[in-house]
Amino acid sequence: MASIARTAATGGDLDPEFLAWSTSLPVDRRLLEVDCRGSVAHVRGLAAANLLTAEEAEKLVAALESLPARVASGDVTLAEDEEDVHMAIEAWLRKEVGDLAAKLHTGRSRNDQVALDLKLWCRQALERIRAEIDAVLDRAQDWIDRHGELTVPTYTHRQVAIPALARVWLRGSLVEALRRDRALLAAVDGELEDSPLGAGAVGGSTLPIDPAVAAAALGFARGPRNPVDAIGHRDHALLLAFTCARIGLHLNRFSSDIVEMCSDGLVKLGGAIAGGSSMMPHKRNPDLFELVRAQSALRQGELVQLMVTFQGLGSGYHRDLQQDKQILFAAVDGVLASLRMIAIALPHVGLDERACLVALERGDAVATDLCEGLVAGGMAFRDAYAVVGELVVKQRAAGKRLIDLDAAALEAAGLSPSLRERLDPVLAARRRAAKFDGRS
Repeated sequence: MASIARTAATGGDLDPEFLAWSTSLPVDRRLLEVDCRGSVAHVRGLAAANLLTAEEAEKLVAALESLPARVASGDVTLAEDEEDVHMAIEAWLRKEVGDLAAKLHTGRSRNDQVALDLKLWCRQALERIRAEIDAVLDRAQDWIDRHGELTVPTYTHRQVAIPALARVWLRGSLVEALRRDRALLAAVDGELEDSPLGAGAVGGSTLPIDPAVAAAALGFARGPRNPVDAIGHRDHALLLAFTCARIGLHLNRFSSDIVEMCSDGLVKLGGAIAGGSSMMPHKRNPDLFELVRAQSALRQGELVQLMVTFQGLGSGYHRDLQQDKQILFAAVDGVLASLRMIAIALPHVGLDERACLVALERGDAVATDLCEGLVAGGMAFRDAYAVVGELVVKQRAAGKRLIDLDAAALEAAGLSPSLRERLDPVLAARRRAAKFDGRS
């Protein structure tokens, strides 16, 4: 069939194989609802400019507002042989309202139309991401309420470092990062303040259409500041893709902690989220966290894909920009799913308190606390550092750990027996946590 977006000057019908290969409809059909909403706002602008009568406007609005629900119910099926969802909607509209449909595209191009649709979709995506982050944060607080006062090892270089309360670890490995990510979403909001509608193909329109009318109807702060920039830039998409990649990276780091803590026997996974082995009947694997960890690589790849897609493009619109939606949809879908999985998983993550204490004892995690106890007693830090280092060597040579030092052993080393309280990892964790309480 001849596309709506072709004339005699275009040169006839598209080759059907080229059309099938180049159509974006399989991807951008999920823009149906926002495209209809944008078109309704455009109709309001046309009516305000007296380019449509009130009756014509209401007829178009009624049809456009009904379409998403009718497609969802199966009452309407969009044509599959159009170049994109925008043309598929207009083709349906011609059947629904007749010749009046020919007026819808007045003063508008697919260039500003698709730019608008993507911005509207991004606004929805932001709200969904916020909701999923909030769900994870709520589950994290529930976890802290249950396990937060237990003592766990923290790690540097993947070796036991210093005792910490579990609430300090969870906030540091997950909560604080997601709070920053949530705040970063506000920066994407800032990139979505201007409506592109009214920029036309690249230079606006000579018709008396006020872009502010449609912008206000859609909740934008204003219409386009510059038509060339409005239809050609995708900075909001880049920033959203980066945010998704950063969230993925943060979930990756938390998941890596869980995987390693599982391997050390510190974490106990509930059966609802533990994977099994097809051969080894005893296994309880952290599959969920390994998959979330792997998803991070996809988010980073999507960010690079988007940047490379835009690399080398001049100002204005290029068909290359058709590819942005497929990439961005995948990034948002992926990060939403990963956040959801972490929210599902957290109630099924337990701690083995005894195993955590054993790891702290075997790792001599109280070494720094003992060193700081000597400093508090007046010893220079580097001297205390050396003294404790020697104690570690002697204890390990004897098959013992710092935790095994009693008052007599401390006195024999020329140290105060009062330092014994510095060797309790639970007290050490509480002492350190007190400095940060109220700040998280």
